[in-house]
Amino acid sequence: MLILPKHEKQIDWSFSYINQPINSEWATIVSGDRKKVTLVDRNFSPKYEYQLPDEISCLAISPKGDLLAAIMANGNHLAIMTAENQLVFEEQLPNPPVKYFLDNENGFQDCWFDADGLRFWCMKLIEFKEVEIQIRDTNSWQIQRKLRLKDPIGGYSTFSFHPHPENQILALWAACGQNGQQIYWLYDDGTTIHAVEVPCLYDTSPPQFHPAGDEFLVIDSSERQLSRFSFPECNLMGICEWPWPDSDDGFDYSMCYLSDDRVLINTNEGLMYLIDLNKMEISDQLILIGHEPRSCKELYPTLKDLKEEVCGDLNYFYRFDSDRILSVHSQILTQEPDSKQKTLVIFGGKELFGSLATVQESAPYSKLFIQSLGIS
Repeated sequence: MLILPKHEKQIDWSFSYINQPINSEWATIVSGDRKKVTLVDRNFSPKYEYQLPDEISCLAISPKGDLLAAIMANGNHLAIMTAENQLVFEEQLPNPPVKYFLDNENGFQDCWFDADGLRFWCMKLIEFKEVEIQIRDTNSWQIQRKLRLKDPIGGYSTFSFHPHPENQILALWAACGQNGQQIYWLYDDGTTIHAVEVPCLYDTSPPQFHPAGDEFLVIDSSERQLSRFSFPECNLMGICEWPWPDSDDGFDYSMCYLSDDRVLINTNEGLMYLIDLNKMEISDQLILIGHEPRSCKELYPTLKDLKEEVCGDLNYFYRFDSDRILSVHSQILTQEPDSKQKTLVIFGGKELFGSLATVQESAPYSKLFIQSLGIS
């Protein structure tokens, strides 16, 4: 399937998207020195600019876009800023400086604003052995509740939040490279933070939830298998196997539901494929005009030891709103794949999207999960 991009923009900065719900209006662009954040709307028009005092490791935007939470100094510094660049809260840890974010054994790991704007979730690693989940009130920024979890993989894991569409449950993903990954469901009942380990989700990617919240997708650690599960029961609904066993390519973590029965996913080599969820198999390749696949040697001529395979300039993509996708591409043929120079592309249309159930106000799937905890 050939798709003509609706809008393109070249930037000389790095790009970071905040994983808001499907109806989010915001994305963020982070400057090359990782100290300035520009909040842009769906047309890439600037809304707010935040200037931070140190390099950003992780950030989160409030639902209205008027507050930015940033983890800086490789995990040693948490700060909350207003759109007028006023500091409203900060906490600096008394840790020795480390060169890399992943080297900090006692640092902040991730943060997230609840959709209601009243709670701020944060997590802090403790001696590479435990992670402390914190919930702070957004008026006082004081910790209201917290929970400690042992590292499920034995130490040195990194942790990240991945929200369920009904905005009542967060997935917590623990990852330790080739040593394994584990997923928990987190729920705050206003008194206690509950954490439920999901046994069937060991050695997988973070969950990609259907916009209605009744199912999710994960990729296994070999990146050759895409699995579909129900939520909250976690019953296996199907498996899509990578169809080319002799290829070095495989499924990558960018994916989104285009309809109730079709998914778009990227690959390690920068290609995009459509998955038929009824058959759980690849049904077509999606190609953006102007970003057609090429020989890997042609696309990245400065890299050595490349095989004679086809690849694309795609880095990753995100569902931007109900009928558009935002993709990030390498900008020029001669650059390294991790260059900060990028091209942002928005694409979509009726030929790509289909009927897609949306989240219900009554949050039925979260209620099922909460009932399983024995909470009325």
